[in-house]
Amino acid sequence: MKKTLFIILVTFILLLFLLLACEKAPKVTERDGELSFFVPRDPPTAAYILKVSFDIKDQTVILEGIGQVDFRNSSGKKMTSVAFERGGSSFELFFDGRKLSPEEVDPIGEGVRFFSLPKEIKPHEKLSFDLKFSLHVNPQDNGDIFLRRWYPKLWWDGLPTRDSFKVKVEVPSGYKLASSGCLNPETGYYENPGVTTNFGLILFRDINVEERDADGVLIKSFYKDKGKKCALLCLETAVDVIKFYKELHGFFPFSSLNIVPGIASPVGGYPFASALVIIHGQQAFNSRPELHWKWITAHEIGHQYWGEYVMSDEEKSYTESWLMIGMGIMADRFYVEKKKLPDDKHDEFFNRYLKGVEKGFDTTTDAPETLRRQQKYDRNNILIHGKGYAIVSALRNVIGDDVFKKVYLRSIEEFGGKRMNYRDLERMAEEESGENLDWFFDQWVRSSDYLCYRIVSADCRKEEEKKEEEEKQEDKRSQAGEAGSSFITEIVVEKMGDSMGMPVEVMAVFKDGSSQIKRTSRFLWRNTLFFRSNSELKDVVLDPSHQLAILNKLPPINMEDLKEKVEDMPYTGARRRGLELYKSALELDCKDYKTWFKLGLVIFEGGYFDEAFTCFEKILELDAPENYHFIATTWQGNVRDAQGRRDEAIGFYKKALEMAEITKLQVMRHDQWGIKISREWVERRLVSPFDWKSVVKR
Repeated sequence: MKKTLFIILVTFILLLFLLLACEKAPKVTERDGELSFFVPRDPPTAAYILKVSFDIKDQTVILEGIGQVDFRNSSGKKMTSVAFERGGSSFELFFDGRKLSPEEVDPIGEGVRFFSLPKEIKPHEKLSFDLKFSLHVNPQDNGDIFLRRWYPKLWWDGLPTRDSFKVKVEVPSGYKLASSGCLNPETGYYENPGVTTNFGLILFRDINVEERDADGVLIKSFYKDKGKKCALLCLETAVDVIKFYKELHGFFPFSSLNIVPGIASPVGGYPFASALVIIHGQQAFNSRPELHWKWITAHEIGHQYWGEYVMSDEEKSYTESWLMIGMGIMADRFYVEKKKLPDDKHDEFFNRYLKGVEKGFDTTTDAPETLRRQQKYDRNNILIHGKGYAIVSALRNVIGDDVFKKVYLRSIEEFGGKRMNYRDLERMAEEESGENLDWFFDQWVRSSDYLCYRIVSADCRKEEEKKEEEEKQEDKRSQAGEAGSSFITEIVVEKMGDSMGMPVEVMAVFKDGSSQIKRTSRFLWRNTLFFRSNSELKDVVLDPSHQLAILNKLPPINMEDLKEKVEDMPYTGARRRGLELYKSALELDCKDYKTWFKLGLVIFEGGYFDEAFTCFEKILELDAPENYHFIATTWQGNVRDAQGRRDEAIGFYKKALEMAEITKLQVMRHDQWGIKISREWVERRLVSPFDWKSVVKR
């Protein structure tokens, strides 16, 4: 019995051993089915290790590259496919030693290729791909080679990622290299652990290089012979700028920065790639003041924080994002203010935007794609740069310098290496200021509203001449200045047209050189501000800190806009807006009877009786339906009654009754006042006048 049990046990163990020995590692098998591609909420960062060489013959340049791309599946889902942008190159992709073939699908984006993986990649599992690629390059006329997107890059539906790069470049004889990386002499690779936009390569012929160290950041300035003076100024400015930015932000995003020449015309510059900026027009150095070159250097370096370190969450490229542009311009404004340089350049951004407003462009920044397609103007200058900076600057003005600086630095801290959108900015601004700022972002970001204020009057008198007025305005003037002052200045500021409501600074400048600043209330159409001083008033300045893009007169309006604005206008409480649109209707010689009718009702309620009468008179000149002629004539009588001109009113009522004989529809309700215009109404008005005051009291 024991022997039998022993044999059975041995047999079982042998069978188990054989089964385990026969079990093989999972095979990498082909996956069947449709393409299953998804974009993680926060796409994973990748590590690129690339080797590049160039074959240059005459004007033909061929780039050859090999490399490796590693990343980890940071999502909570299994990954079954990946996508790559070709970057203009033809390439082969290898996974686990085998070549992958792209899916036969219509690409969503130009040059995007999808690849199904032969096995599922679990969450947190690492992926590694090998690359082999080539690219035909068209050099510049002078032989220089600019390469911005030259390598196959992981694609996540256009969302940016902050990747690390190690790139070894075989620089052809006779060329010098500017890149997004800092050379590691031990490995021979140009390295950058925080590339957001691109790892750029530029090969220059006949180029000179000067370099400086700025608190551990290696700065190189490349220049042609005629651009030396400009390049050296930009280099010295960059050293100063980076030291300032490191003091402001606590760091600089990269260990190196290359400044390279662009086109011949001095039209500004742009970040060519991470840690690589272009300054245009170096050879035309004397055509621009020194301020221009200092400012553009600070401006482009500022975008190494905004757009490179903090990434846009609004478009596929940060150059399409007003928020990154606006915050980047604010960085260089901090530098300009610190160095006490003129702020002319920042006024230029305001002016670009305001010119767009004056031309009637829709400048909604948070615009749906349907509206964005209709914004057929220079969006880059007017909307992205112009209004983008105007929004950020206006926010600074509203919440104050100290609070804004906290928001600014907090944005850098919380969103370094991450995507940031304007709602993140709104949230942080509300948290730091303790104020609900929906009203601000509704106007500046989510609409095409503009800012338009004007000084209506500025009256300055000796204190004793206004004694009685002072007694009436004691509470207001008690906040205006110290007791014992001998002059009282009263300044009236008015919001115009469709202007957004904003607290606008008003500075009173006095003859003794002193000045005082007060703010309007965003809730009031007309603000009266009182100032006390020991000297007479010399001047009044709106927005003395130059932080607001503000118009001093209403932009012109076309007929289509007029009709739309009148239609959107409420019937009650819009008398001032109605009066302005009435003036526009006269200038445009409006032929729309419905526009005139609504204008007449709105401004009549506001007490502009003569203007309202004109509106109803215009309807009678147009080919309007008969019932509108009847109603308009009745309202002419109502207006004259409200003015106390009873005989004229009766004449219009009689004309209206004559029209009533042939008018099909003789009733119109005005529920805002609780009245109904009809034949019976007119008959009653012949007996008793229209008592407008009793209607108002309701």
